[in-house]
Amino acid sequence: MSSPRDRRPTWAEIDLRAFDRNVASIASSLPSGVKLIAVLKANAYGHGAVELAQRCQPGKVAMIAVALLEEALELRRAGIALPILVFGPVTEAQVAIALDHQITLGVPGPEELQFVANVAKERDVAIHLKIDSGMGRMGVVETELPRVAELIQSAPRLRIDAIYTHLANASDPDDPFTNEQIARFDTLVETLREAGIDAPKHHLANSPATLRGITPGDFVRVGLALYGAQALECGSASYRLSTATESPLRGVTKAVAGATALQSVLRWRTEIVRLKELPPGHAIGYGSTFRTARASRIATLPVGYADGYNRLLSNRGEVLVRGKRAPVVGRVSMDLVTIDVTDVPDASLGDEVVLLGDEIAVEELARKLDTISYEVFCQISSRVPRVYLDA
Repeated sequence: MSSPRDRRPTWAEIDLRAFDRNVASIASSLPSGVKLIAVLKANAYGHGAVELAQRCQPGKVAMIAVALLEEALELRRAGIALPILVFGPVTEAQVAIALDHQITLGVPGPEELQFVANVAKERDVAIHLKIDSGMGRMGVVETELPRVAELIQSAPRLRIDAIYTHLANASDPDDPFTNEQIARFDTLVETLREAGIDAPKHHLANSPATLRGITPGDFVRVGLALYGAQALECGSASYRLSTATESPLRGVTKAVAGATALQSVLRWRTEIVRLKELPPGHAIGYGSTFRTARASRIATLPVGYADGYNRLLSNRGEVLVRGKRAPVVGRVSMDLVTIDVTDVPDASLGDEVVLLGDEIAVEELARKLDTISYEVFCQISSRVPRVYLDA
């Protein structure tokens, strides 16, 4: 991490205390016997996987989940001792590497299961087996179950610690497909059981399913909600998680009521580095896509699309200056953004500008970009320093 003196005044603040509270809130809301798997893939959705993994305590977090073996190895190199689950896929060579570092593999199909079975001829292997209950991406489908059972039975040193699936539409309480997937999962698990294959643990709930109180199994896999972002929607209306004592999630079971008091973890800020007065009709930015309609005060910010401030926010985005909204004017360029602070008359050189956080929710940016909160977080590039707050 560079020091403030040798970097531009643009960084993302990660509130470790808010993350701690979110973890505690979700963990305490779970039914008895259900454990939390903290999903920290994609560098914890851009928040910093190592730094957040260091906050995960065994009393609240049973496992950490990531997408790639490389992500898991980074955590091990950082001294993270909690169990780690890799969703995969992995190559046969990577199976042995994972075992060498006490990393559990989530096996998504018979091809990878063959790799695991080959390794299990010489050493003990424990896995989580993924079932495709209808999402159509990874996971074992019904026609593959006989082959899967055969492979497992051929490898006596292979242990199935858990069987799991992933829900496609759990964020929409009105979508019946979630119930269909749960029923399908139960059927496929029973089919395996009849073939002599079972596991002591099962899991299927992601962030929205967890907040809705959907049958969690023995684990819940929570990612987005840990960062305080919205995880549920209902038709065209969205549920916004907040710190309010009265839950905004009407109708959610009491088992998850405590998990609604979630706080945003990330706050992306910069500062005004140039202020100028421009006359009416003056063009701003590449392509001259904006012209001032009045005498205007235009501020320039040292951030751009190379940092993850999306170019689609040109002439659409808003930021906060001294607690007031100011529009993005002109095109977002690689390293610079211009905003109109005419209606913030006391705006000054060096003033803090909030790009994301406070009243600028991640869901607002996602709507303007026609995308989802996950992508907004992940787009904040590595050249934006993360500053971790813990005081």
